[in-house]
Amino acid sequence: MPSPFFSDGYHFPFAQLPVHPPTYFRNGHTNYINGWMAPSGVLPLNPSALPSSPVAAQDPSLVDVYWKGRLAPLPGHSSPQDLLGGILRTTEATTSGVSIKQPPESRRHRTRRKREQERGAKIKQTLEEHGMTSPTTSSSDVKSLPLDKYADVFVPQYLRDIQQQPHHFEALPPLPIFPSPSYCREICPNYMIDTLNDAYHPDLLSFAPPEPTLQLQGLTVERYREHWNTLLAWELDQVTADKEQIVLWKMGVRVIDWKESQFSLVVSGIRENHPHLEVGDLIYLRQVLVKKKRGTGRAFEARVLTLRKREGFVHFFCPGLKYHMQVYIPPVFGRAIEDGFPVFTPDDSFDLSFNVSFMPSARPFIRMNVATNIMAEALNSNNNKTRLFFHQWLFPEVEHINKSPRTRATTSPLKENWIDKGLNSEQRLAALLVSSYQSPVPFLIRGPPGTGKTRTVVEIVHQILRVQPDAHVLVCAPSNPATDTLAERLGKVLKPDELFRLNDQNRTFAEVPDSIRQFCYVENDKFSIPSLKILMRCKVVVTSCLDAGILTGARCTNSVLGELEHSIVNVIHPTRARSIKPHWSHLLIDEAAQGSEPELLVPISVVLPFSCPEDQTPSDASMTPQLVLCGDPNQLGPIIFSDHCRSNNLDISLLERLFERPLYTNEQSSVHRPFVNLVKNYRSHSAILMPPSALFYNDTLEPCAHGNGVVVWSGLPNVKIPLTFIGSTSLEECIDERETWYNTGEIDLVVSTIKGLLAEGAMSVPPIALRHIGVMAPWREQVWKLRERLRKEGLGKVDVGCVEDYQGREMRVIILSCVRARTRFIAEDSEKGLGLIHERKRMNVSITRAKELLIVIGNAQLMGQDPYWKGFLQFALRNKLYIGPDLNIEMDGNYISRLESMMITEGLSEEEQGVLTAGGLARELLREGHQWKIIFPPSRRRLELYNCSKNNISSKRNGEPGEQDLVSYAGPLQSRLYIPGRKARSVTFTRYLKLFLEQKIMCAGGTTGLKNGVVLQLKRIRGRMSYYHASRACFGER
Repeated sequence: MPSPFFSDGYHFPFAQLPVHPPTYFRNGHTNYINGWMAPSGVLPLNPSALPSSPVAAQDPSLVDVYWKGRLAPLPGHSSPQDLLGGILRTTEATTSGVSIKQPPESRRHRTRRKREQERGAKIKQTLEEHGMTSPTTSSSDVKSLPLDKYADVFVPQYLRDIQQQPHHFEALPPLPIFPSPSYCREICPNYMIDTLNDAYHPDLLSFAPPEPTLQLQGLTVERYREHWNTLLAWELDQVTADKEQIVLWKMGVRVIDWKESQFSLVVSGIRENHPHLEVGDLIYLRQVLVKKKRGTGRAFEARVLTLRKREGFVHFFCPGLKYHMQVYIPPVFGRAIEDGFPVFTPDDSFDLSFNVSFMPSARPFIRMNVATNIMAEALNSNNNKTRLFFHQWLFPEVEHINKSPRTRATTSPLKENWIDKGLNSEQRLAALLVSSYQSPVPFLIRGPPGTGKTRTVVEIVHQILRVQPDAHVLVCAPSNPATDTLAERLGKVLKPDELFRLNDQNRTFAEVPDSIRQFCYVENDKFSIPSLKILMRCKVVVTSCLDAGILTGARCTNSVLGELEHSIVNVIHPTRARSIKPHWSHLLIDEAAQGSEPELLVPISVVLPFSCPEDQTPSDASMTPQLVLCGDPNQLGPIIFSDHCRSNNLDISLLERLFERPLYTNEQSSVHRPFVNLVKNYRSHSAILMPPSALFYNDTLEPCAHGNGVVVWSGLPNVKIPLTFIGSTSLEECIDERETWYNTGEIDLVVSTIKGLLAEGAMSVPPIALRHIGVMAPWREQVWKLRERLRKEGLGKVDVGCVEDYQGREMRVIILSCVRARTRFIAEDSEKGLGLIHERKRMNVSITRAKELLIVIGNAQLMGQDPYWKGFLQFALRNKLYIGPDLNIEMDGNYISRLESMMITEGLSEEEQGVLTAGGLARELLREGHQWKIIFPPSRRRLELYNCSKNNISSKRNGEPGEQDLVSYAGPLQSRLYIPGRKARSVTFTRYLKLFLEQKIMCAGGTTGLKNGVVLQLKRIRGRMSYYHASRACFGER
């Protein structure tokens, strides 16, 4: 029997003998089973640590060593048949006296080691706090260790050792390249294809990501490529590192479809996107012999097929595991046999355990990388007119639209003919401007919840096709569900030969609604793309932003088609000057705030027009595609995992960035306004709109939900306002090492609240039924336990989902369970981007889904730590809407909306009425776009501040107060204020104005105080009010 230690120093466990011996061998001593190499006791002389992952380039050397073995192979490539091994933490390790040389420690290994050191330091600190120096000092000391049910689960050392041992595996067959490289050969000559391959070649994996810095230089035209490619590399590195840290120990698998080699695995963390898995990611299963406490040296490479996030299941494809089960699992009486091998069903159980690890796919990042390079190349083109054109798209200025105003798309007058007769004036204006005019800058549509954004986009498409019969429209959204919604609504009017829903080949049929399958193209039982001739006839193509990269791969882009047309015309008519009209005349992106800027660049690069020679470039806007972005920057944005990327604004969408530019922030900047604000809310009761209007929308929302019903419920503290906050002190619990959370006490409150609503449901108009009630929670486990409990209570028809599930939806009654009750986990929530505390956009989504009644259940004292939730709680306390334990929350008049000020409120004390009045005055004076000038009292000797909570007046000698002078006071400022166009008057401000002045002094360096006559211009940037110090030409925030 050979020794378990081999000459090269690797330890390899003895192979398990097959129950069903293989029928053939190769090379004498080596045993191959259906292409799978069984261990023979002989290892290669130089095994690699991990399988390398070639990119979609012929030369694997173009992939930097930093990425090799960390990413799933791209389509057309597979992992080499090699050894899968762990990463040793040191550069040299010793086994039985033999040295094993390892590569130099890379940055990602240093980061992993640093995390483990920090974890060890925390354990050591805990022991020292309890008077212990070692966990094994004595048995009595061990027993006195503090028990923490939320501590990380202990993992036996033998399981960790298995991760470090080399494992044999056979690579999966490569994914097909989609679309096929031969697709574009129908029209493109070979010389052009070779040129395009060079132009569209990705370079993201050809370099290691730069060392993360706290802040990159600002985004500029010259640094556009470097800026976004650096952030994409950091984000890909973070996604990869996060998955390298995740190992599921001793996991079992289930058969899903034996014939297709499909299995399932429980990964409960995907309910909360931790780990964040995507279809196409690789799974590595290292076999574990639990009873013998060792591995077998076998590993299996699998590919993610489907993610069932609600149940916490991952379906994967693994033919190697199928054959392994046929050969090594003993037969059982009664089990079906096929071709001499047993057949397993989903009901069968078998004793197989695996350590499971994951490897991400770089495909989404590659598509964004290619799009970024295309746009950066255009931005820095040698053609002056081309460079100016793309500058107008990504860095629009006021002068751009003043010098090149929008032009009419048609000269013949057309009568209005609306497909949707119920549009309001703002929605019709947006449809009219986009369909009848071509603008050189992007046209933006900003719409808060319930204002009909998607409805507007659908009408715009119909009007474009009516006004411009030759138009071809590309319609996108960041997510597949949002894209399906667009296709479904457009399909009610358009025919299958006019509308095409483009899907990636990896998408399953179960994910696609039945109503839009007639608009999809299927080939060989997979979604595909029709021939170029058919595709070019489609008037409207609907796809997700990332899947728009399929059109880039098919070379069906404006730039390629324009170059082809230009080259042919030059051959046939070399002396005839002719402008190239783009095939894609319009690009509309719905829910644009949910995608990062590189993600939105993918469809934008598709409609990028061909760059003609400078003397032939068309000068009028009618020959350029129209870009339209629609969304709400205050709702959920892109999911970004890297802290460095978030600090450098990768989580800021293109829509949000453009709205910060002067062209879109100053409504008076041009008579040709390239944006429309939708402000009429057709969803919610006016009282439900009061908090979000003040907190997130600059107090602009207009309630227009006149057709809603009325919910009658005796549990409302104020019957005039259908909103309440029910305070809870119950504690939350977790499962699976704090992967997800639930709160039993809040579940009880939700159930009792639903029963109370139903008991009085007949009094509501129309009567309340279970289908009218929706329950939201920020954690998937709370969602599951709520569903389970409601089913037991006979209330199973209540719709329960997480906050993300409800974006874009509405219900008559919404009950929000906040779950979190312990302060110690808030930092962890923020790190993972979970929960409702310090998550402004998720909070906004959660409180804007209700039409007739909103009920919030949570720990109010804890949630008051968040300034936005504090504002919500102040609204509840001001209007007697809070039920629960006493709260210690300062009432300072923050976020008092115009709607709330207009509402008739009875029973207010003189002090409460004063706070309401002061908050209303501050709201009007600090409204976005207003200018104000500081004028000191006539005596010019004292600066007075009024403390609302202490009910006293403090004063300070006038002059030039420094930063500390203002910080030392807790209340608002009382002084005289002059607003251009208004009469000067004495007012009392809220705390906001004091903080506002603090930041002005800090912006000026803390050396200059408040001078008489200083003028400040207010505007809102990313949800925060900012001002412009006119005399110093600098910005500040509050």
